[in-house]
Amino acid sequence: MIKVEEKRAELTAVACDDLVIGLFKGDAFEAELAVLDQKLEGALTQLLKDQEISAEEKRVAAVYTLGRAAAKRIVFVGLGERKDFCFVKARDGFARCVKAIVQKGESRQVACWLPKQGGLSAERFAQAVTEAFYLASYKYEGYRQKPQQKNPIAGVTLYVEAGDLTAAEEGRRKGAALASGTNLARDLVNMPGNYLQPEELKAQAVAVAERYGMAYEVLDREKLKELGMGGVLAVAQGSAAPPYVVVVKYQGRQTWDQVIGLIGKGVTFDSGGISIKPVSGMHEMKSDMGGAAALIGTLEAIGRLRPAVNVMAVIGCVENMPSGTAYRPGDVITTMSGKTVEIITTDAEGRLVLADCITYAKQQGVDCLIDCATLTGGIVVALGNVCSGAMTNNQAMADELLACAEYAGERLWQLPTFEEYRELNKSKVADLKNSGGRNGHGIIGGVFLQEFAEDTPWVHLDVAGTAYLSTATDINPAGGTGVMTRTITQFVLGRSQ
Repeated sequence: MIKVEEKRAELTAVACDDLVIGLFKGDAFEAELAVLDQKLEGALTQLLKDQEISAEEKRVAAVYTLGRAAAKRIVFVGLGERKDFCFVKARDGFARCVKAIVQKGESRQVACWLPKQGGLSAERFAQAVTEAFYLASYKYEGYRQKPQQKNPIAGVTLYVEAGDLTAAEEGRRKGAALASGTNLARDLVNMPGNYLQPEELKAQAVAVAERYGMAYEVLDREKLKELGMGGVLAVAQGSAAPPYVVVVKYQGRQTWDQVIGLIGKGVTFDSGGISIKPVSGMHEMKSDMGGAAALIGTLEAIGRLRPAVNVMAVIGCVENMPSGTAYRPGDVITTMSGKTVEIITTDAEGRLVLADCITYAKQQGVDCLIDCATLTGGIVVALGNVCSGAMTNNQAMADELLACAEYAGERLWQLPTFEEYRELNKSKVADLKNSGGRNGHGIIGGVFLQEFAEDTPWVHLDVAGTAYLSTATDINPAGGTGVMTRTITQFVLGRSQ
């Protein structure tokens, strides 16, 4: 869809439906833009004076050339002050432009004439624009009788200076991989629970592994019983759909060492079980596998980028339903670690699944752990739908992941794991209980998982407020967002040799 080319032709000779030009505050129409303005008989200067065209952030304006240039329309994107320009401003600015183009609803050829980047490298600029086009043009097709046109943008060319060609191509390649992984995660989150049952989520993970030659193993119910994965089995026992744990290994180093463990919550539908949820909003619980989706998206991205690093992804695929066979409040279960857990509520199920998956990854010898889950409503109360939450037992690793989130342009905020919070998870009849109350709910869920991570460096990502949105943003659609796919992938890339 996207390619990079050197600026060879005159700006006025670039043939396309939409010619996208970024504007910084204080920049005059000089060089190529001056020639373009002349071709349009000074119309651009007048439109800029009248503020119909603006360099202000969040401003997008389209001007028809009426045959005076090879492009049918020129779309101006306001980029703000050059000194404040950064990856997120570039990505979000061009994303607004993409949405304006998509509204035309036609098969359009787009050219982007990238300006000098200010403090942003050519590679990062190209990555930002590439991500903007893939992510902002995303649309979930769904199950309509008459399919709609999925992507009205037929092709995009990024025009850069000759000296920036190699760097820009690398940025395009990385941006395309990250966006493709994110959009895969979005597709999975948007799938309804009757289409994406645990078996299908397992199949989606396996499909990525097979596509890129990764080793994998599927643990079915009998194997889960053999391994003693009491957390996964307890959550699944109320559903007619069998549970699975999928283990995918990506080996980018000659030796299988220094392994990054990625753990995903894949609850394909969460009714709450016996502790059933209110009817309002329950349909959105198809998104309770958002953490697993992010990891499958990460596997897609690293499969494309092939970093020199080793990764093991462990994804628990279950459905949480009420029935005569469902686990109950008051039950005591034994997890794979041997730790026993008193069930206070069957709606705190994700931590039981993750606990077993964490233990499995540790027994396989991973060197660090990142778990990703739509774990708690408490994180939504604390951080809203703007920011994901992070908790850790290793500050150096948390700092590394927070820096990756900043680099990837995703918002992430660290919450504490003080010893006092861990006290709230203690049970009178078991080693732990699966709910320590409403106060500090998001943190309590995280420190429950810390009991299973133990001394292994670990970061918990709670994406309950960010994996699924009711309204669209510049870069995200309403529905599944694929959040943390790009951050986790960046962490993996950062550890490659």
